[in-house]
Amino acid sequence: MWQNATRELIGLPKDQPIVMVGHQPTLFHPGILSKFIAARRVADEIGGIVVFLVVDHHIGPADELQRPIEGEHLSIDTIKLTNLDSTIAMKDQEPVVVHADIEPFSTALHQPKSENAAMQFAFALQEMMLPYVSLDQVLPASSLMQTEFVNSVVDEMMINTTPCLDAYNASAEMFPSVGIQTLKSSELPVWQGPRNDRTIQGNADLRPRAILLTLIARLVACDLFVHGTGGMHYDQCMESWCKQWLGVTPCEAVLSSATMRLPLCQKSFTDARRDYFSPPGLEKQKREYLDAIERAAYKSTERQSAFVEMRRWTSEIQMPFPRTQLLLNDSIAQKRDWAFPLYSHQQLMSLVRGIQHY
Repeated sequence: MWQNATRELIGLPKDQPIVMVGHQPTLFHPGILSKFIAARRVADEIGGIVVFLVVDHHIGPADELQRPIEGEHLSIDTIKLTNLDSTIAMKDQEPVVVHADIEPFSTALHQPKSENAAMQFAFALQEMMLPYVSLDQVLPASSLMQTEFVNSVVDEMMINTTPCLDAYNASAEMFPSVGIQTLKSSELPVWQGPRNDRTIQGNADLRPRAILLTLIARLVACDLFVHGTGGMHYDQCMESWCKQWLGVTPCEAVLSSATMRLPLCQKSFTDARRDYFSPPGLEKQKREYLDAIERAAYKSTERQSAFVEMRRWTSEIQMPFPRTQLLLNDSIAQKRDWAFPLYSHQQLMSLVRGIQHY
């Protein structure tokens, strides 16, 4: 009953399986894109639809784009694409003005029919994903909060608070590695108002915390939920809470994730360090120092002195070893969380094929 009534109210079909993916309307990386690709594959196999559940009450710098800059060393350029206020929930802001000309982001963010900044970004993400995956529906999380089912859940939390909190806190303590904080007696797993306040006064303008949102989604809004690594981890806590508190089991969830890096042309720290201490054309001099080290007894003062002397010689014939910068190069080169449109079409298509043929 609750499922049919909820899906009808929020515009989801009652006669098709619903595969749902939840995420904030931010410029996410290929690991998140993989969730939508996996959801599309499953939905096509079972005759279902793919729904993007948008966490539209998200607060944060969603319009900041990080790009790698290649040169002698790697660096990161951070660009603010719009005039988004990072201290107010995205759903409480009007669509924002795009003032940076960076494709495909600039064109995609021109979404004249969006009712707020959250949906502006969500529809832009949908558009940028189109070469790799199609979505059937984009659903703001706030629409779930207007349903009779959620009103009943909130009423139960407020009227019979102790059983709800006891089950919540017991579940949080059962999975300490998840990092979900226990709630105080004055708290509920909801935020309130445009700044997502922790202190709740009344039941107006409530927004679900992550664990409550997936509980609602997996009970009444979908038949399969596709998580990333983090979401799958914390939903163990949600499932325990749901069973202890409400005595019901949510629908199934599956995990999809991926690691993909940009092909940045930089030596690894290990290679750069090896080359630094092996100056080209000076093998004979270096060999003399190495021979002195090898002749000295292991852990002896002579051996240590010979090593220090080789390091002194190396630093005299070239610039100091740029350890800090090279470690930063390594860190940037290993980043996996660049916005997915920064990756090449070939890279992202390889992700699609990998998931389709898994």
